[in-house]
Amino acid sequence: MRHVIAIALVLVGWSHALAQSSEDPTPPPSTGVVDDATTTEQGATTTENTAEEDARLDERAGPTALALARALDARLTVWRNGARRVYVGHCRRARVACRARVVALARVLARVGVRHGVDPFLLAAMALRESGLNPFAEGAAGERGIVQLHPRGVGSRVRFVRNESYRERCARTADACQEEVVDAGARLIAASMARCGGTREALGAYNSGACQATSYGDRVLEERANLVALAKQGISAADARLVD
Repeated sequence: MRHVIAIALVLVGWSHALAQSSEDPTPPPSTGVVDDATTTEQGATTTENTAEEDARLDERAGPTALALARALDARLTVWRNGARRVYVGHCRRARVACRARVVALARVLARVGVRHGVDPFLLAAMALRESGLNPFAEGAAGERGIVQLHPRGVGSRVRFVRNESYRERCARTADACQEEVVDAGARLIAASMARCGGTREALGAYNSGACQATSYGDRVLEERANLVALAKQGISAADARLVD
């Protein structure tokens, strides 16, 4: 438990970096003035309920987000000497600090995984295989986001995939507006698991549309095992079992 607390203390610093570098995308302009008191009260109640649900989701996802942030930070590091480290190129070129982005994306992956009952480490492995965890990677067919949603598939309903000016604004935020992207990807892999009956076959369906074991699925599962191993580094065997 001492090691878990130590990880948490380190990641608190990352969270501070996240808060300092985050900037919400510009919201759409208001379409009118609300002058009905009842409507205002109902809106406030809805906001409060949403905030409470959001807080509960963060509480459930928190431990996994910490472990995943630790693993992703190591995975995206290409050179390290003591406290000095160099991250992969796309992270160095980002408009926000790389560590802040790692923490934010780990939180997104953990939250979405908990929401849909999909292993967050599996989602992270998919993101690494699909995009290298680069929110602004673009596939040959116009796929977008860290899980590379196809613009004529589920991505057609995702604003980040469809709207270039929105992506520009997202580039200034730590999480790069990836929760909607990962949410769509998680829904798809969850549906594939239910349809295909196994993780390896579901990964094949995510990649090719057919329930079948493929080399893509094998690479994703290898990546997941690597992330779990990175999350366990430097903690006790007892605490490491919590990561599995």
